[in-house]
Amino acid sequence: MPVQKFHDFEEARQALHCDPHDPRLPDRIQALWSFSRSLTSPDPFPRGIHRYRTIEEANAARFRWEGEHIRKLREKLAAGRDPAS
Repeated sequence: MPVQKFHDFEEARQALHCDPHDPRLPDRIQALWSFSRSLTSPDPFPRGIHRYRTIEEANAARFRWEGEHIRKLREKLAAGRDPAS
């Protein structure tokens, strides 16, 4: 996405407005969705209900899941693949 600079808030507010009949609208929506997907990933945590004896045990499991999720994202980025896929 290109960087836009504005001189005041009114210019920025006008830049947010998009005519619903603008032919570039589908491209803008697609770019926004792609960007959103790049920030998230499906199911970063195992599904279901998990029981823990202590909060420390629960936190340790969450840290393991997060670490594994981050490792997978880094591998995808290093391989040049879209992290959202």
